[in-house]
Amino acid sequence: MAEAVVVEEALVVVAEVVAAADAEVVVVVEDVAEAEKNVMKKIIIHSVPVVISLIWLMAEHKTYHPIFMKGPDFLKFYIILLTGIYLSVFMLKFVKESVSKTTFYFLILIFIIGVIKLIRGLHLGKPVGYLVIILIIEIAVIFIVKSFQFNKKFK
Repeated sequence: MAEAVVVEEALVVVAEVVAAADAEVVVVVEDVAEAEKNVMKKIIIHSVPVVISLIWLMAEHKTYHPIFMKGPDFLKFYIILLTGIYLSVFMLKFVKESVSKTTFYFLILIFIIGVIKLIRGLHLGKPVGYLVIILIIEIAVIFIVKSFQFNKKFK
């Protein structure tokens, strides 16, 4: 009889442990779903300036390829793209969202487009002064955004 009571108590303890573990699994799954939702939201927010700049590119120059454009036209495209991305970053900061890896990857991708155009301009012997200044400013902004992300980890 005493053994049956001990077994029942052990089963109750095991059931409580399983229920607690199950509740933790549900919380973890909900956190993962929330994190995926936030990443998708940030991708959509940062994609809007890219789409707007590509629409401008198609409307004005009938192309989707900015690398082969003439310098002043590329600079207009690049400024539209950078302005939109920076506005989306500041909008995220305004609504108290964290600066994520997604934001950082978008900034790096745009920087790489500028570097490719810089290399092409240097290869063709074209003046690239304005693009160099914009890329230097962009490096500074990337470091600032990265420092926001770094400071957030320590808080």
